[in-house]
Formats: sequence, structure tokens, C-alpha cells
Amino acid sequence: MTHKPTKQGILLVNLGSPASATAAGVADWLIEFLSDPYVVELPRLLWLPLLKWVIAPRRAPVVAQLYQSIWSDQGSPLVAISQRQAQALEKHCCDQGHQTKVVSAMRYGTPSIAVELEHLRQQCDQVQIMLQYPQFANSTSLSSRRLIEQIVGNDPLVTITDSYPAHPSYIQALKTTIESHWQLHGRGDHLLISFHGLPERSIRRGDPYQDHCEQTTAALVEALNLESADYTLSYQSRFGRARWIGPSTTDVTAELASGGIKKLDVVCPGFSADCLETLEEISVQLQEQFLADGGEQFRYIAALNDSPPWIEAMADMLLPPPLEH
Repeated sequence: MTHKPTKQGILLVNLGSPASATAAGVADWLIEFLSDPYVVELPRLLWLPLLKWVIAPRRAPVVAQLYQSIWSDQGSPLVAISQRQAQALEKHCCDQGHQTKVVSAMRYGTPSIAVELEHLRQQCDQVQIMLQYPQFANSTSLSSRRLIEQIVGNDPLVTITDSYPAHPSYIQALKTTIESHWQLHGRGDHLLISFHGLPERSIRRGDPYQDHCEQTTAALVEALNLESADYTLSYQSRFGRARWIGPSTTDVTAELASGGIKKLDVVCPGFSADCLETLEEISVQLQEQFLADGGEQFRYIAALNDSPPWIEAMADMLLPPPLEH
């Protein structure tokens, strides 16, 4: 009597992107995103009207222009890359002999977590969800986890991988990506390791994010055999009037340029897929600033995306170990 192989479902979850690079599309997405109490911790009664009628209408045209600069024939780079990740991971799992269905979903926007998760639960015996935020933060990881828990309840057949800041497979994928870039383009004078920032108050309230970023950095520089003078850890994307964790990425690049660093390499380990924050904020804005401050070469090292090292790393983290004969 043969045992029927278990069909496994895998859901890869990322933050999300507007459905279109128009002011209206961006406004709708901003309202959904910034309405999340895990993202903006202000009283709903005051914040939601301000967001809907003042902030979103003002910010949307500006942000839409930024999205238009990175939009592709496939639409949002983040969504397109996430779909390629799912396709590549499914093929890899099936090639390894696993009956696996892999899809991607977004915390905000489409494809939605609720829809994709329901499809997987109908088709598969068990579902593993992997959040594409390696470092746990309440505004990303906890928000996504709470939404998933609302959908599935306490279903033991649905499991969540919500952080992996120093997992050996993740670090190895980063190491391989960086070293491959250096082999192709040469190595810069300095490596800037930039993560998305958070308000300081979030860390004071117990958010583990900054600690996770430091764990990733420590593991990565050890794998790359870097000395302390070879790299800098920084945080990008700050906005608003609150104090954010630092040092600020823009401040660091200015200091590096004035300190004689001419060739700068930048990697963003917190983003598993390239998006607005890497393709526009880092690759365009930060590069312009570094060159204006006296730097000569600025090279952004692409995110893990659907590269073979990352596909293999995800499979290693999600698939059961092979049976020993």
C-alpha cells in the first residue's frame, strides 16, 4: 500500500504596491497601507480623516511620479518579481520531488493574502506562509501575522515563517549575491548595508527590528570576512517629525564621500525583492546625492529577487529535510 504524497502549499507574502502608477491608484494604496494601526499608531478618529482627505491626496501625485519612473511592462516591479519568485520556487520544489504549489500575495493591494490563501487551502493538505521580511517588525511582520491569524484561526495545517535575520541559508544567499556582484563589477571602497528605518518609539516599545537588522549585519559581515572599516550599517526611508533609528543612510553617504570614499557599494538586505525603496530611493536619489557630495562610483547591489541562491535558500528553510536511506 503506497502513501499518497502530501501536497504542500507555500504562500510568499510581501508588503504590496499600487495597482497602477497613477495618482488615484497610489492614493488608494496609501490609504489602505497607512490605515493599518500597526503602521501608524495614532488614534483612528483623528488619523483616518486626515489620511483620506489631506495626506493621501497631497502625497499621491508625488509618489505616483516615483512609481512611474520604475514601472515596467509587467506593472509594479515588486509584484512582478514576487510572482517570479513563486514560479521559480515551485519549479525548484517540484524538481526536488515535492508536490508543491507556490503563490505570492501582498499585505496591501493585490494579489490579496485572503484570496491566495483560500485557494491554497482548497488545493493543498497543508500551507506554509513565508513573510518576505527577514527582520521582524511590528509594522510589517506582526501586521501580516495578525491578518493571517484572522483568516485561518488556529488551523494547525497553516504555519508561518515570520523572520529569519541570521538564518544560514538567508545569509549565504546574501553573501553569494554580493560576491557575484563584486566578481562582475569589481569591489568598491566601502559597503553600505542599508535597512528601512523605524521610529525610535517603536524600538522603545519592544519592537525587535533593530536588533534583527544588527543580527543580519553581524552574520553577513562575518560571512564576507569584512573588517569594521569595510562597512557601515544605516537606516533609510525616514519621514515625519518623529525621531527615527539611525544612523541615517543619507547622512552616512555624505560622511563617507567627505571622508574620501570614492567607490561605494550599497546592499539592502531587508528587501527580498526590489521595489520603490531600492530602485528609486537608493539607486537614483541616493546615488545622485553621493556623486554630488564628491563620490565617483555608486553601485547598488540588487536584492535577492528570483536569483537561484534565494530560491534555494527559501526551499532549504521551507522544505522538510530529505529522508535518510
